[in-house]
Amino acid sequence: MPKHPHRGGAVSRLPVHLVRSALALGIALALPVGVLHAQEQSAAAATAADSAATETETTELDAVQVQGIRASVMRAQDIKRDADTFVDSVTSQDIGALPDRSVTETLSRIPGVTIDRFLAVGDPEHFSAEGNGVQVRGLTQVRSELNGRDSFSASGGRGLSFQDVPSELMAGVDVYKNQTAEMIEGGLGGTVNLRTRLPFDFEGEKLAASFSVNNGDFADKTSPSASVLYSNRWNTGAGDFGILVDVARSDLATRTDGMFVRPFFNNSNADITGDGVNDEAWVPRGADWRTLNYDRRRSGAYLGMQWRPNDDVEVVATAFQSTYNELWNEDAIFVDNDPTQVRIDTTQPYELDGNVFRSGRVIQPGGVPMGTDIRASNRDSKTTDFSAGLKWTVNDKVELSTDLQYIKADTKSLDSTVALGLLMPYIDVDLTNGLPSIGVDQQFTSNPDNYYWGFTMDHQDDNEAEQVAWRADIKYSFDSGFFRAIRGGVRTTRRDATSIDTGYNWAAAIQPWMQWWQLPGGVPLPGLDLNSQVNSSLTHFNEFKNFYRGDANTPGGFYAPILATALGYPGSYQAIHEAAEEYYINPGGFTPYSPALPGPQHTNVQEESTNSAYLMLNFGLDDAAFDGNVGVRVVRTENSAKGYVVFPNQAYAPFLGSGESEPVSAENSYTDVLPSLNMRWEAIENVIFRFAASKAIARPNFSDMQAYQILNVSRRDFDDAGNACPDVPVVSVECLDLTGSSYDNPYLEPMKANQFDLSAEWYFDPDHGGMAWVNLFYKDIKDYFRRQTQEVPFPGADGNTYDYLISRPVNVGTASIRGAELGWNQFFDFLPAPFDGFGMSANYTYIDSATEVPNNIDVQPVDTDGSTFDDLPADGLSKNAFNVAAFYEKGPWQVRLAYNWRSKYLLSVGPNGYNGNNNNIVWKLPVYSDDYGQLDGSVFYRVSDNVQIGLEMNNLNNAEQRTIMDQNDAGSRTTSWYVNDRRYAATIRLTF
Repeated sequence: MPKHPHRGGAVSRLPVHLVRSALALGIALALPVGVLHAQEQSAAAATAADSAATETETTELDAVQVQGIRASVMRAQDIKRDADTFVDSVTSQDIGALPDRSVTETLSRIPGVTIDRFLAVGDPEHFSAEGNGVQVRGLTQVRSELNGRDSFSASGGRGLSFQDVPSELMAGVDVYKNQTAEMIEGGLGGTVNLRTRLPFDFEGEKLAASFSVNNGDFADKTSPSASVLYSNRWNTGAGDFGILVDVARSDLATRTDGMFVRPFFNNSNADITGDGVNDEAWVPRGADWRTLNYDRRRSGAYLGMQWRPNDDVEVVATAFQSTYNELWNEDAIFVDNDPTQVRIDTTQPYELDGNVFRSGRVIQPGGVPMGTDIRASNRDSKTTDFSAGLKWTVNDKVELSTDLQYIKADTKSLDSTVALGLLMPYIDVDLTNGLPSIGVDQQFTSNPDNYYWGFTMDHQDDNEAEQVAWRADIKYSFDSGFFRAIRGGVRTTRRDATSIDTGYNWAAAIQPWMQWWQLPGGVPLPGLDLNSQVNSSLTHFNEFKNFYRGDANTPGGFYAPILATALGYPGSYQAIHEAAEEYYINPGGFTPYSPALPGPQHTNVQEESTNSAYLMLNFGLDDAAFDGNVGVRVVRTENSAKGYVVFPNQAYAPFLGSGESEPVSAENSYTDVLPSLNMRWEAIENVIFRFAASKAIARPNFSDMQAYQILNVSRRDFDDAGNACPDVPVVSVECLDLTGSSYDNPYLEPMKANQFDLSAEWYFDPDHGGMAWVNLFYKDIKDYFRRQTQEVPFPGADGNTYDYLISRPVNVGTASIRGAELGWNQFFDFLPAPFDGFGMSANYTYIDSATEVPNNIDVQPVDTDGSTFDDLPADGLSKNAFNVAAFYEKGPWQVRLAYNWRSKYLLSVGPNGYNGNNNNIVWKLPVYSDDYGQLDGSVFYRVSDNVQIGLEMNNLNNAEQRTIMDQNDAGSRTTSWYVNDRRYAATIRLTF
């Protein structure tokens, strides 16, 4: 296809000074860009433009400079027109100046990309200010790259935790939505490539620095951020040599307040009509609230070196390290009751909608058990990457390249909760006016004598992973004809991962249900002052000041454990349980508390090796303005996992085991053939059509492939023949249920998809940044990951083999995803001054999905009354999402406002707080994230050629995040509400 005018082809309509300026400046908005190696292609285009330029044109370049957003838009047009496949990008030529302060937030600006606003994917109870999980076209199976090479965090997944990466080190972020044969496999949803700078990106010496002071107006805490880059290059006797050093540090503190209405239960515990007979009514389990304080420290260092001994050879070496530490602590008031016992106090005012609760006083016999806790989560993670590569132009036809990469990642965390309990006389709940109104007896809650030490819960993980990867590629270019070039290559990797996960270890200290068995009955529960070490000095009186910015009606004044108690694990846990055990009346009826310290039984060791090869043919017809590529990639994957199986420990089934942990191992391998086709046609001037078709895979996460299984056994009342099972000390296997539940399966294979893209791009005003595009896409997915129940044999202690019903992830079912992406960019130069500095960028994404996955009782959503739900949408998928950015750039001013919005989507089925086993009903409710939109902005003023000052702002609209729980007869309703900081950063940028 002939080079278009922006690339310096034979018919050049764009002035050379604009070409060179656009190529020199980066992209500050979420705009479509080119392909892998786009940076190299742009440099080649700039060289061509320079060689064609006259001395007069060079003088014009010095006189007229196109800068900032305008240059970004024009460069985006240029790169998009030359793309080999479907790519969108956010890039910043200004050093340390991506348009958002986290990579995750930056990604949310790109069409087809959405992010979760929660600390963990599928957790609706903990909001995240900067966002967390990334989905591309509704799929979480997203590959991550650093400069075109694999990159990952040691969190059990395959990709980077993008919030861990300093945005200040990035030159750009590219999202690939289809693929070519030369691209590394694994991005079924898409591939995110993080790009850093290299010293040859600059003409000579470059020094840049950025300093910010960040403030969250709700947390009312100020945190610093800084980044410094130095780059230089020298022409030596051994050729050109360059070195670049970039370091960054960013701190952030935020606060989130949340309110919750818990699931409704259909109880008959109160006479509502006054006829002396209890009536059915859907009553909530209760309502609660919490405050989460979040602090994170993110730092990184990057070193890049380039050596070009001659025009034909280039050597590049890079070192990159990102470290991340987060500590959040949460003060929570929560219900901890038996939901089947709650009822409406009909002696107080109440309101129903039919037989569904709207407002009133909730009570239950003996009081409503509630808890106050302190939860602290501390996580440290680090990713280190060393890479080196060589490119050699052998002659006019042959190019060779190779590189070697070593990457190591580790993460370690402690999640610790210590809770008090109290038996509340009542909870007043009003759901008639949006936010719930909650009331309690505050004289009761302000009396420390009404509290007891409730429970402890810890979770620890310690993961390490490292990978070595090597690749080699060759390209042969043809002189003329339909076929332009053929290229091929090989790649091999070896990854080793060790995962230690203790699970969540809940342990009761003092609980109401322990009375008459473990604790004395008929008397108050032991209070806070258990002994000289564990007493009320380890608590504080929490008044929840300025809760929900003063907009919510909730009571203040609860006693709760201090933060040091949670962070003091395991010593603080041991002290609490030993103090509680002194009050137990049945010493032989319990197992003394022992902390679940990481050990061999929590450890999984995994290895994975891949060997791949590809062949790709580039073709084109200049006269028809048509080109493309076709190719195939073949990859062989081999996995192994070593872990443990934990056998049952029941006296009535000694032949099954005695609770021992036995090592197990598993091996798996598979081969995938991945063809791809990409075509591009400029049907008329400035109108380009594209088509892509490829097969993609997404391997399961390492956390899903662990060799770990806990086996369980329980008695049955009748055997399969209907005969009553005898009450004997040792039960035969016919009268036992042998089960196990796991989230791991080392024999999982990849999800697979046939994917198609079709687009039209119209560059209606290329000289002024005017372009529009529409992209249609379709993915046909099979071998979906979903938990199912299967019979799996395990050995018994007696040497026989027994079949257990195991629920674990398997490859089952299909799904299809289809949708459209639309975009538009334009500068309004036709307006009279000073309005000619205005411009806009907008994109919209529509996604629809259908799944055909067999239902399984282990994963099927069930209401609290045992009723089931119709088919649910794919989790994480919003049907509608859009971004709108308005900007003004004129003279020294640069102003930008950007609004990002996504519609309702399914978060999870049966997450924490929305599952249980009551009245012999194992219930799991679907929980959705409600639609969410956030307004961000920035204002910068260029004081001089070297100094720029500005203000960056996030969440200007004080957006409220809500979640929705779905119930059948009780109806679908908002179940939680969150507010977070407006965040401001005063910034100064220096460039020399």
